[in-house]
Amino acid sequence: MKKQGADKTDKPRGKEAFQREEWLGHFMRFRNDAMIILSIICLQLPFELAFAHVYEVLRSDISKFCLTAVYLFTIQYFNKIGGKISVKLVKYENNKNIERRADSWVYKVFGLYFMQSYIGIFYHALLHRNIMTLRQVLIQRLIISEVLENMLENSLPYLKYSFKKYRAVGNKRKRENGRPSEKTQYMSRVEKEYLKPDYSASIGEELEDGLFDDFLELALQFGMIMMFACVFPLGFAFATLNNITEIRTDALKLLAMLRRPIPRPDATIGAWLNIFQFLIVMSICTNCILLVCLYDRDGQWKISPGLAAILIMEHVLLLIKFVFSRIVPEEPAWIRANRMKNATHVHDMCSRQLLRSISGEKINAELKKDE
Repeated sequence: MKKQGADKTDKPRGKEAFQREEWLGHFMRFRNDAMIILSIICLQLPFELAFAHVYEVLRSDISKFCLTAVYLFTIQYFNKIGGKISVKLVKYENNKNIERRADSWVYKVFGLYFMQSYIGIFYHALLHRNIMTLRQVLIQRLIISEVLENMLENSLPYLKYSFKKYRAVGNKRKRENGRPSEKTQYMSRVEKEYLKPDYSASIGEELEDGLFDDFLELALQFGMIMMFACVFPLGFAFATLNNITEIRTDALKLLAMLRRPIPRPDATIGAWLNIFQFLIVMSICTNCILLVCLYDRDGQWKISPGLAAILIMEHVLLLIKFVFSRIVPEEPAWIRANRMKNATHVHDMCSRQLLRSISGEKINAELKKDE
């Protein structure tokens, strides 16, 4: 009777503990999200609006170009600081596994970069309604960001590797008593691989590898081209040229400049799929809003045939997007069939190998008995 009573009292305690842990995790995630949102509103939003206002006040194109270059160069370090703070906040969340923790971190960091990348463009689009200035801002940001990011991505790993290699060769000469007769110092392939920097994320090596930076760059580029397509339709040409060159430079970087990454199997791209879907919906809405602002420059907001056509087009495009997201399967049938076929083949091979090992053990046991 005492054991039964003890079991009855233990059950609600276990249930309460699980509920307390679950609600504590929800509270910690809500607190961290609120901190990130407030920091964006109180710190990053005034800075972005001040930059957009100064850009609008300047008259010289050269000064605007230099201001954009300095802004894009300095904002990267502020975003890295915000990303590292997000990593520390995510560590205190009670997430179930590493994937949930990585997704939470991706959402927070993307929120910082989303505000940095688009709030100034929205300022020019909605307040000033100057399509030429908006197009100039887009061209400058696309060109400068692509050139600057490619230079930093490829030059920094090469400089780190060259500096480490120079120090290693110098230390090797000191250990060998500094013989000047040797013109070159031989280093094995393993030593060179050890000196290369890791393929890791720039703001959080604990949760993500270097694919995070590639996904983030691709998502920001996709959003800038899609959300402002009606203002600068040729933006896809810049993106295509940048992606073609970046495929080659990334291949060179992975093969020659960085340490060989560890392969990691993933079923999906995780939180990035939701981010791309969010950007698609935002692109439909923002293009329609820009068309309305450019069409109704006087601000009368009368439902004319042009505005009605824009609103109808927006709802039709949103409907098409949601219909396709429901109809098109996430995994095609032939891929699912091949995956099941490979799984059954592996299962059959393992079972056959197990049966062979069991039969071999039985034969060895019988031979030992006969002896």
